[in-house]
Amino acid sequence: MLRPMLLWLAWLCCAGVHAQTVAPSSDQTAITVARFMDVLVDPEGSWDFNQVRGEFAGRFAPNAADEPNFGFTGSVIWLRFTLDLSAARAHNWYLVERYPILDHITLFKPDQRNHYQRVEMGDTLPFSHRMMDHRAFVFPLDTSIEGPRVYYVKVSGKGAINLSPMLYSAEGLVEYTYRDTLIYGVFYGCLLIMVVYNALLALSLREPVYLYFVAFLAGILLFNLNINGFGLQFVWPNLPRLNEYYWLGIYICTPALAMYSRHFLSLKQRFVRYDRLLRHYLAALGVLLVVQLLIPPPWSYYLSTLVVLITVLLFSWLGWMVWARGYQAARLYVAAWSVFLLLIFIFVLGNLGWVPYATIITMLPHIGALWVVVMLSLALGDRIRFLERERSQLFIEARQNLERHVREIEQMNRDKSTFLQYVSHELNTPINWLGAAHSANDDGAERDVWALVRKGQQRLMGMVATSLRYFDLADRDGSPLLARCSPRRLLDDTLAGASGALRERNLTVHNHIDADLQVRANETELREVLAMALDNAIRFSEPGGRIELTSTARGERAEIRVRDDGRGAHESQLESLFEPFFVVGSRHHEEGYGLSLAMARVMIEQTGGRIWAESDGPGKGFMLVIRLDAEGG
Repeated sequence: MLRPMLLWLAWLCCAGVHAQTVAPSSDQTAITVARFMDVLVDPEGSWDFNQVRGEFAGRFAPNAADEPNFGFTGSVIWLRFTLDLSAARAHNWYLVERYPILDHITLFKPDQRNHYQRVEMGDTLPFSHRMMDHRAFVFPLDTSIEGPRVYYVKVSGKGAINLSPMLYSAEGLVEYTYRDTLIYGVFYGCLLIMVVYNALLALSLREPVYLYFVAFLAGILLFNLNINGFGLQFVWPNLPRLNEYYWLGIYICTPALAMYSRHFLSLKQRFVRYDRLLRHYLAALGVLLVVQLLIPPPWSYYLSTLVVLITVLLFSWLGWMVWARGYQAARLYVAAWSVFLLLIFIFVLGNLGWVPYATIITMLPHIGALWVVVMLSLALGDRIRFLERERSQLFIEARQNLERHVREIEQMNRDKSTFLQYVSHELNTPINWLGAAHSANDDGAERDVWALVRKGQQRLMGMVATSLRYFDLADRDGSPLLARCSPRRLLDDTLAGASGALRERNLTVHNHIDADLQVRANETELREVLAMALDNAIRFSEPGGRIELTSTARGERAEIRVRDDGRGAHESQLESLFEPFFVVGSRHHEEGYGLSLAMARVMIEQTGGRIWAESDGPGKGFMLVIRLDAEGG
């Protein structure tokens, strides 16, 4: 009779401290136990179990979250809950803490006599120390205890303290383990497939970008093996201290990612400034790694978190900048890092305790990593297609350039032949004159012949000088010095110089050039072109004819027209007029060399303008049109 009474009194005391009791029924398999817990925070971690159970018992506060989150803290967290397994004795029950990277977690569970047994776990202990072979912390509970009992949980660590405690029956634990294994099996299966696939691509294609991607995947794999507990379970079960160096995975994947990005985005060839930035980033990573090895937790954890944030922000920004500058292969790169940035940002906020914690937050790095892995793999394929298209375009452009160069060479050969024919014709005349001078006997005839020789000499000198000028202009790189010019003023000066020729041929000039018109050109060369145009109009006009000078301005362009009523030309001849050494008719004329219009075209086009000829046919006049950029007043 005494023992049941003592148990009843103990239950009353516990009920007075903790009003809500967890009482699983026989048909339940899982209970979110956190909502029935009270929380006590020991700021200095100096309280023992007896103090917490005794003098500090009144300081416990009800917990309102299904998954409490305390962030990075040096405090010791105590949890308390009341459990009554009387109605569920037909099943085994387990307290499961699903967050696998807690340094220390201790369960104080009562026995039949209300004495407490201490069960310690944590990722700082060898995996063999656990009571069950499971990545989570699984505490078997004694279902033979009658009535409600108070349980205590003590949690501490140097990293973030996020708690996801659950009560599972044996059936519920099997279902949870099955789901957990399935989810992570898919995750690690995808990672391993990507590792093997990209390793094979690296061997077959001999491109370093795939090796860097494999290194990046290896860092992601190592990091996730650490933070989800599978590393301690399967890879290094007897070396729990390695869990403190989970950030080593970060220092594997971040430099690999930098090198991958340099090659994938072609930064060295296309964006030298960004390539220089990544080289500085790699140097900074080397310095931070040394610092990280020297400083103790939790400061090393803070630094690794900062490195992750900077890295994600840097590469997200880099992808956007490269994409914005026209490199289309970066689009999937941007999609990968934009989503990953958001997920990691939420994960960090959850670890810091700035947002309500949930189990899904622990999955965000895995979801983000899988998203990045898949998108970057697709991006590599997209890059191959992009480079193929770019290579094809370059091939097409190279072929077009080659064809253009061939045409230019053929034209040069034609020009050379034309030039040689022209020169041979021009040389025949003074040679004949020299022969005539040699055979001359009387003084009067000799003087006439020598006058012809001097005329031939001057023509040859003019031909050489004009030809050299034309070839100098044609070979000139870039445009001449440009400035604001007034065509009206230049034509007035030219007309004044040509007044004698105009009177001699009785020609009338009507100058309707707008006095306010301003164009952008080289004044010296524009004066020369206008003089050539006027000279041709004077030479080919019939005596007593009319020359008309007009101008129009349309937006940013201006046109100057020089029209005469002279002999005109066939439409088929209009473009040939601008070819070097071309002269209308069957013979060369004595006044020109067939280069004036060719030089005019070179000088106008090198300033960004255009020049062409118009005529309604032979005997119907001729017009030369000069188009230039207009300048505002």
